[in-house]
Amino acid sequence: MARRNRQWLAAALGALAVLGASPAVPAPATPGGYWLSVDLVGPAAAQQQAATELAGDLVLREPADVAPPGLLLGHVDEVSQALRWIDDYAFEPRLHMPAELLALHQGPAPAPAGGLIDRHGVIAAAFIVSGATEQLRPREIAWPLDQAAVLPPDSTWIPAALVPDHAPLFAAPAPVVPPASERFGMVHRRGGLFVVGVVDRCTQTRSDASCLRWAAVVARNGDRFTPGYLPMMQVAPTDAWVRGEGDLPRAQLVAIGLAAGQAQWLLLARGRDDQLHRRTLAAPARDGGWPRSHLRVEGDLALVELGLEPTLSLALDATLDARPPRPPATEGTTGAHEEEHDDE
Repeated sequence: MARRNRQWLAAALGALAVLGASPAVPAPATPGGYWLSVDLVGPAAAQQQAATELAGDLVLREPADVAPPGLLLGHVDEVSQALRWIDDYAFEPRLHMPAELLALHQGPAPAPAGGLIDRHGVIAAAFIVSGATEQLRPREIAWPLDQAAVLPPDSTWIPAALVPDHAPLFAAPAPVVPPASERFGMVHRRGGLFVVGVVDRCTQTRSDASCLRWAAVVARNGDRFTPGYLPMMQVAPTDAWVRGEGDLPRAQLVAIGLAAGQAQWLLLARGRDDQLHRRTLAAPARDGGWPRSHLRVEGDLALVELGLEPTLSLALDATLDARPPRPPATEGTTGAHEEEHDDE
């Protein structure tokens, strides 16, 4: 059946060309390249229509023996080409990080692979990238620790790390985190994570708006890439760490929401004990958004400026975890238990 599907796809394709330009990446090209496949959920006929679209102009190279997982669509030479292909379908319209992060962004939040849902009525459970040898046999991919190394040079994806050990991935953002049972998928810290954009979702109360910031992400679990939404409190962008004189301690401020007229941040820190510590901070909101903030690390202290509030001096150690209860905007968080955080 799998072979017949591949033959059907090959016959449906037009001129064959490798998707995207060949970008320069730090690591040399792997001679065997990469297979691209997908896990689709929906009627068989709709899956075939979606597969034809996803295959596009990809070259179809038959595996020598064992087929890669999922519905095989094609082959590319560079891993960056594979991620460019995923970016084409992960969110439609394509999301980008806004230029002004201090303002609320309550615009549309496209469903993960929503274009395939709209056009074909199928759900993309995962985009799959599988390694191939020169003989077109399966090869395990050694994903680099530096996630930026696999991105095309013009990519707008931001490498990040998951704060908890694992967390539910959702198909849409909401003013509060939905129950874990409503998840679209699962994200694991041992995998990879890329932030594509941010959106805010608010609920109006009699006094003030309560908002929760979400990150639109593409999460990698092994060779499977899944788009979706995570609360921003669970995401640590890799390039946002602020250091003092050495690698440790380091810290970062993450804007996470608004509640009762207060703008909220999560202060994340990795101390000299090499453990992750955190505290929720707040200051008066500015015009429905966040006031300017500034963080610097001096020795074992974080000096934090939030709007017009006095500068906070906080030790970057376990005492940081003696924090007040979570504010209303973050209630319902799931999967955010205290775990060591592989942030780099």
